[in-house]
Amino acid sequence: MSNTDIIYSFDVVKDLPDAELYQRLFDSWGITNGKIEVWGELRKNPFNDWVSLYDIKTVDGNRIISYPVSAHKGIDKGVFINQEVAKRLLGNDDTAWVRCELELSPPTERTKKSNPFDVSVKRGSAARLASLPLSNDDIIQGDVSNYIPELIYNFYIKNLTTEIAESKSAIESELKSLEFDKIAKESALEQLDQTYAKVSEESSQLSTLVTTKNEELKALKAQYEEMQLEMAMKIEKLKSYISEKAVFLKSFEFIDEDDFDSFIFEVTKSRGTEDMVSFSGILDGDYKQAVSYIQAYLKEQDILYPRHIIENYLTLIRSNDLIILAGDSGSGKTSLVQSFAKAVGGKSKIIPVKPNWTSSEDLLGYYNPLEKKYLATPFLEALIEAQQNPDIPYFICLDEMNLARVEYYFADFLSKLEDRDGTPEIQLYSDNESAHVLSELKAVVSIISGAKEKYSQDGLVDFVKLMQDEAVNTEMKRAFGFSDKDSLIKYHGDIRRMLAGIISTPSAIKIPANVRIIGAINIDETTHYLSPKILDRAHIMKFKSPLLTDWDEIFAEIDTYDFDDVSKPLFMEVEELGDRTPYPSFKRDDEFCQLFVELNKEFFSPLDVEFGMRTIRQGLNYLGLFTELNSSHEQAINNFIIHKVLPKFTFDGNKQSGNFNKLDLLEKVLLPKLEELITEHESISSEFSCVEGLRSIIENAKSNDGVVNYWA
Repeated sequence: MSNTDIIYSFDVVKDLPDAELYQRLFDSWGITNGKIEVWGELRKNPFNDWVSLYDIKTVDGNRIISYPVSAHKGIDKGVFINQEVAKRLLGNDDTAWVRCELELSPPTERTKKSNPFDVSVKRGSAARLASLPLSNDDIIQGDVSNYIPELIYNFYIKNLTTEIAESKSAIESELKSLEFDKIAKESALEQLDQTYAKVSEESSQLSTLVTTKNEELKALKAQYEEMQLEMAMKIEKLKSYISEKAVFLKSFEFIDEDDFDSFIFEVTKSRGTEDMVSFSGILDGDYKQAVSYIQAYLKEQDILYPRHIIENYLTLIRSNDLIILAGDSGSGKTSLVQSFAKAVGGKSKIIPVKPNWTSSEDLLGYYNPLEKKYLATPFLEALIEAQQNPDIPYFICLDEMNLARVEYYFADFLSKLEDRDGTPEIQLYSDNESAHVLSELKAVVSIISGAKEKYSQDGLVDFVKLMQDEAVNTEMKRAFGFSDKDSLIKYHGDIRRMLAGIISTPSAIKIPANVRIIGAINIDETTHYLSPKILDRAHIMKFKSPLLTDWDEIFAEIDTYDFDDVSKPLFMEVEELGDRTPYPSFKRDDEFCQLFVELNKEFFSPLDVEFGMRTIRQGLNYLGLFTELNSSHEQAINNFIIHKVLPKFTFDGNKQSGNFNKLDLLEKVLLPKLEELITEHESISSEFSCVEGLRSIIENAKSNDGVVNYWA
């Protein structure tokens, strides 16, 4: 049987109400009971685990149906079904025959597909078939494989073969059981006796082993307590020495109260976790649950983000790579940094970038040889603060990062971030400078110490009073080559300032493990584009205006979560937010590696888009982390293409590349390839879909004389 030949013009039906559209479907498909009841085969896409309904026929009459309008994607290309339901129906099988009811897809989907009749499986209507609903007229005697469609024929043959095999196996198993039953009964008692004897022997051995281990543990405990006592005595001796020197420096005003306290008192800086929800304890270390909790927590703070944004951002945070948030002003870039930091009990530092930044000194500061002091920047101060609070996650955001050329002021620091084998260290100034200051201070202290023993009253003498002594004054000038015109009081101030500089800013600093670097950029005529070097090492996460967000969808997402209270932030250890480990190795037989080697050969290289081994290894790292939050392999690949591929699309589309110009290569070859690769792209928000992103690039290029520019 075949479907009716009724075909409507798109212009005739595009604005019809749903009731009229249903009626025309009923007329076209011979439906008289007001329900589109069909049966068909659920199949997985060979490139991913996306499931759709194929080979669809009506239950009443077994009619093969198709859309009564010319559509880009016909019903033979598969009908959408809720993926959770589809996978439950499939179980461990790759295919399954089901019966269900169809309904018109949501208006947005019909508009997107340019098909007013587009249908999908009605939720709750699908059930797996035990047998196919064929009537007697559909079955012809004789060689049925010539008359019944191949898939149906194979279905019955498969079921019959399975039944025969199962019956044969059951009979053979029963015979074998009867044959060995007698032997099993006779040997059972003997085996039981042997087992009992073996268990008794092992129990005796275990008892002896426990006794031995307890004695070893007792000896180790005593040794540990002895070492602890010895270490405590050494620490106390060291503290006493430091305290004595610190009191001396403070007495003569070489250090202030804050520096003195850092010497004398052991400052314990830890996170206050009492009013936080434990990720490992309450959520069992489940990153999917963490995303749900963070989204719900932010909603309580009147901050709304779709789930996929939090999934993506948390994955990027855990990757320890540079993250660049791109979007219009007011699209929520810095808000995401600040609100996420608050949600996980961390701290955010927003560092504005100035247009006149031209070198790493603008980012990290510089050593002033005249003042013998390092002049730190807010960015460096944030790194030092993070180093002093190693248990607190720090999210440092370079706001409006591209007001200046990023490769000028950030390239050196970015090269440090690339070090995945150890803890990157930044040399701020020469160790010789600090050694010189300390040497000079040591000489001053030596002279003052000698004078103090002679002139001290009640154990205290201040610097000014000592300098009023002619003998001490003369000795200081002789030791340091001062003339009568030089001021020792001014020299004292210089020493104090230099010492404070060394204490506050060390000559080198390691990038703390609790720091994540994020950039926020706007793209307009006042800013600079990101260079290929930056794009190759960073992940670009693009934003749209929050006014375009579907807030109802966010509320619906959060309503499905089962949390009694989301008023407290989530406590995540620094390690739970990602370690700086080497990227996974490239493996030629890995599916992801094979895919992007192929894409690079067929598309990226002909388009002159740089795509190297580092990028693929970054992708492997991202993929492994993302699967802990979302099981969709396609979503991970989609995100990776958005982050690492599309931002590099800036070239003249009119130039020839093989048989196509570059713009045609995008539209006629790469776009269909991505549509085939990301089969679920229609269910992904347009601004986070690589397919929709590429379409937008193509349309913009067509209206801009063929110039391809992702950032336009």
